[in-house]
Amino acid sequence: MPEVRASRRLGLFRVLVVGSSVSAFGSYLNMVALNLFVYQATGSALQTGAFMALRLGAGFLAGLAGGTVAARLPRRPMLVACDLTQAAALVALAVAPTSVRLGLLPVVAVVGGLLGTTSSVLLRSSVPDLVSDTDRVTANGLLVTGRAVAMTLGFAAGGLLVGWWGYQAAFLVDAGTFLFSGLLLAVLPLPFPNRRAEPAAPATGDRPESRRQRRLAFAALLAAPAILVIVVVRAADALGSASHNVGLPIYATQIRPDDPAAFVGNFFAVWAVGLLTAHQIVKQLSRRGPGLDDPRRSELAFIVGTCVMSAAFVLAFADLPGYWVFAVALVAGAADGFTEISYTTRLQAEPDPQRGYYFGATAMAENGGLGVGMLVAAGLLELWRPLPVAATMHGTVVVLALAVALAGALRRRSQRPTVATGGGTAVADTGPAGPVAVTTPAEEKGR
Repeated sequence: MPEVRASRRLGLFRVLVVGSSVSAFGSYLNMVALNLFVYQATGSALQTGAFMALRLGAGFLAGLAGGTVAARLPRRPMLVACDLTQAAALVALAVAPTSVRLGLLPVVAVVGGLLGTTSSVLLRSSVPDLVSDTDRVTANGLLVTGRAVAMTLGFAAGGLLVGWWGYQAAFLVDAGTFLFSGLLLAVLPLPFPNRRAEPAAPATGDRPESRRQRRLAFAALLAAPAILVIVVVRAADALGSASHNVGLPIYATQIRPDDPAAFVGNFFAVWAVGLLTAHQIVKQLSRRGPGLDDPRRSELAFIVGTCVMSAAFVLAFADLPGYWVFAVALVAGAADGFTEISYTTRLQAEPDPQRGYYFGATAMAENGGLGVGMLVAAGLLELWRPLPVAATMHGTVVVLALAVALAGALRRRSQRPTVATGGGTAVADTGPAGPVAVTTPAEEKGR
C-alpha cells in the first residue's frame, strides 16, 4: 500500500513537472523576447544590460527572503500567486500602448526576477514533501530534464515568435505558459507543506523582525558546514559561468566570422542535449549503489560535477578542431545537470524549514555570482582573449571546489575519534557536513 501511494505521488509529480517545464519555457522565451524588445526600443546596449542586471538583482533579493517565505507562508498558494502575477505583468506589457511599454519594463524585470526565484526556492524545497524519500533523486532528475527541454525550446521559439508574429504575440504566449502552470498547481492533489506554526514574535516592528529572520537564516547556514560549502561553490560557479556566457559570442566572432550566431546557437543546443543526459547518468549510478540519496555521495558528486563542468567550459575556448568543441559542450551540459541534481538532492536531505533557507541562500549566491561575474568577465575580455578569461574564472572554481573538499575530508578525519561521554556531548559525524545542529525558529524560542 505505501508503494502504491508513493507511485501515485510520483505520477502526480510528473504532471507537476509538465507545468513547471511549461512555465520555464515561458521564462526562457521571455529572456529572448524581452531582451530583444529592450534593445530595439532603446537602441542602447547599456540599457539592455541594466534591464538584465535589474532582473538579477531582484532574484538576489528573492533568494535572501526565500527561506523566510518558505518557512512562514503556505507554499501552494504562493506558487500559484507567483505564476499568475507573472502572467498578469506580461499581459499588461502586451496590451499596453507602445508609449507605455518602455515604462513597464522595469516592473516586468523586477516581477520576473523576484517571483521566478521565489518559485524555484519554494518548489525545490517542497520536493521531499511531494514524493517519497526514495524518489527524491528521480524527482530532481525530472525537474532538470524538464528545464533542459524548456530551455532548448524557449530559446529557439523566442526569436521565431518575435519574427513571425511580433512582440505582443510573444508576450501573450509567455503569459499563457505561466497561467497554465499556475492553474495546474492549483488543482493537483499534491501534499504541499503549509505554513509552519511558530510562537508569535514580540511586537517590535518590521525591521527588527526582518533582522531576526536574516539572523536565523545565516545561523542555519553556519550550523551546517557542508551546506555552506555548497553555497560558496555555487556562487563561485555562477561567477565563473559568466566567463563563457559573455565570452562565447566574442569567441564565435573570432573563429566563425561568417556566422557567429550559428556557432553560439549550436553550442548551447548541444549543451542542452548534455543537460538532458544528466538524469540518465544519475539513474545508472543509483543502480550500482546507494546513489545520491547518501548525503556524502551527493556532496562528492557535486564537487566532481562542478570541476568537470568548469574544465569542459575552459576547453571549449581552446581552438579545438572540428566537432570536438561540440563534444566538450555535451560534457559541459551533462556535468551541469549532474551537479544540479546532486546539490539539490543534498539540500533536500535537510529538515524543514532549514532547507527553505538553504535553497534561498543558493539562489542568492547564484544570482549574485552571475551578476558580479558578468562585470568581471566584461572587464577582463577588454584585456585578454576568451581562453585566459575562462581559464582564470573557471579555474578559480576548480581550485575552490577541490580545496573545500580537501578541508572537509581533513575535518572529518579529525572528528572521527571523538566519542560521547557520560557528562559530555558527542560529536556526531553526519557525513561531509560534520556536526550539524540546526534548530527551527520555534525551537530557538523555546530554548
